[in-house]
Amino acid sequence: MFEKLRMSLRRNVTMADHMELLAEIYGDSSGFTVEEQLPYEIYRGHGTYFSYGEWVRFSNRFANVLRDKLGVKKGDRVAIIPGNGIEALTAIMATMQLGAIAVPMNYMLRGREIKHIVEDSGAKVLITDPEVFNSNIQDTSLLPTVRKWVMAGVSGKAPDGFESLDLLLEGTTDEFIAEKMDPDDVVGIFYTSGTTGFPKGAMVTSRGLVGAQRKASVILPMSKKDIGIFALPIAHVFGFAICVMAACAGVSGYVMRHFDPVKCLELIEEQKATLFVGVPAMYAFMLASNPEKYDLSSLRLIGSSADAMPPDHIERIRNLAARPGLIRKRRPLFAEAYGMVELTGLATLKPAFSWLEWPPGCIGIPMPPIRAKVADDNGVRLKRGEPGELWVKGPGVTPGYWNNPEATENALVNGWLRTGDMVRMDRLGRVFFVDRVKDVIKCGGYSVFSVEVEEEILYHPDVQEVAVIGIPHRKMGHVPLAVVCLKEGSELTEEELADWCRENIASYRAPRMVRIIPIEEMPYGMTLKIMKKDLRTRFADEIGVLE
Repeated sequence: MFEKLRMSLRRNVTMADHMELLAEIYGDSSGFTVEEQLPYEIYRGHGTYFSYGEWVRFSNRFANVLRDKLGVKKGDRVAIIPGNGIEALTAIMATMQLGAIAVPMNYMLRGREIKHIVEDSGAKVLITDPEVFNSNIQDTSLLPTVRKWVMAGVSGKAPDGFESLDLLLEGTTDEFIAEKMDPDDVVGIFYTSGTTGFPKGAMVTSRGLVGAQRKASVILPMSKKDIGIFALPIAHVFGFAICVMAACAGVSGYVMRHFDPVKCLELIEEQKATLFVGVPAMYAFMLASNPEKYDLSSLRLIGSSADAMPPDHIERIRNLAARPGLIRKRRPLFAEAYGMVELTGLATLKPAFSWLEWPPGCIGIPMPPIRAKVADDNGVRLKRGEPGELWVKGPGVTPGYWNNPEATENALVNGWLRTGDMVRMDRLGRVFFVDRVKDVIKCGGYSVFSVEVEEEILYHPDVQEVAVIGIPHRKMGHVPLAVVCLKEGSELTEEELADWCRENIASYRAPRMVRIIPIEEMPYGMTLKIMKKDLRTRFADEIGVLE
């Protein structure tokens, strides 16, 4: 507890200071395990465990490579797209230590998407690995603006056209004098997932990245005694923020290269993990993978963000991880947060305390000094209990979108960020998620909130996953359509599920049509959030305009 208080009380911390503090406060007392031994000569025989002190020294070497061998200067953008693991995390941190701007990219992105981000950001250096390059980029000529290609994850010489990270690291020192930075300097550009359009680059600062995570690490019951499973994509601000938060508390853990629900369950049992943070879809996949087979009783804190977590999923995972107590079973605490790329992590938080119960649908309270209001289109605060758009103001709010003044002007109004999310706030200041503004279905004068309909459909015992979208209707404007994935072995038909919906959901909210697709065809983004714009495109062409 004392150590994370020291982390949280230091003022005006930058990302460079953050690394120095980790080495100073935690040193070799905490660390994390990676799936494979690094292939670099300087780490030959090292093994898969890295203490925080060793990780900081690796980041220092990486920063020296960027500055002295690749010519990266303060303010330059560096594109980073290897798979999940220590190289991705270290490349981001080293770039920020240098005062340059990290541009992390999802390893699932394809050529055209990568090209847009690289050219939009103006990155001249790109760091990747063989797996990502061979499957997602394939040809360096696709990105003619990149001047230096760095290949991580290889031993010895890299393919033609690439600098080998292994050879670049030779002869470097593990000491680095970080650039002097202001906490409000831009240190990263995290691109949105593109759920409602083409990805935009949200700029982030040290104040936004470190500030909220240091506070959350103090509020949440975590310490260097804990062990976490890190399965979130590090290139996404949520996954990166969790790594920063865990480091602030000295949490040790295991970094997964790819999320796999069965392996994740195995790791919780094998590592005796006490912490796990994921998105709702991760929990859904784990709950569909016979979790009863695994001993999850070591878990004492689980968390979720990025989307609404169905209450029955929360209860089931907590019950599965329950362990004997003196009087009754002890279940892990559940913490839920609300955040987005433009908020640099968390804006509201439901602290996990055993004595505090939160009502269903609540996503927490604003974390000071963050301010939040529920407002109409003009920014006028609405009465408590009325649904409206969530506007947020505070140090974590992005200063804007890179190279996109029009999007910045639309999103930021007098320092307030329009989140695009519909919420309501009760008299106690608790925030309840309602829906994405663009996912609200206007049906015959009624507002149908897709999240509420999805939660009701998930009560059907055969439904594993569901997304509700609006499709055109000549008389009603739009009507709900449910895209559903069934549990393995189910023979439920579209007609049967549509009948069930009409019997159990109010007529104006019940899906007019149901489409059943394999789980492999559900379009997920980097954080396993369903890309509803892709579903709207797919089914608008198929269904046309209903009568």
